[in-house]
Amino acid sequence: MIRLILIVILLFASAQTSARISAYEFENAEQESVYNELVDELRCLVCQNQTIADSNAELAQDMKRKTHELVMQGKSKEEISDFMVQRY
Repeated sequence: MIRLILIVILLFASAQTSARISAYEFENAEQESVYNELVDELRCLVCQNQTIADSNAELAQDMKRKTHELVMQGKSKEEISDFMVQRY
């Protein structure tokens, strides 16, 4: 019985880890770092206080897409955060 519980917990944990893998490409490691920091800070408005990195809601997907777009345009973290607060 304990083995079954451990297996379920491990499967759940691995599913959560794989959900955070990003499909976006970046020109350099700095852009990727800024993106990762932002998606770990920004909160999904649909989910209960979940970050957009952890959320699969459609709104969170849109926010991640827009965050990536702004990072690729060379916007600063502050500019992107201000945009997100104003828009959402």
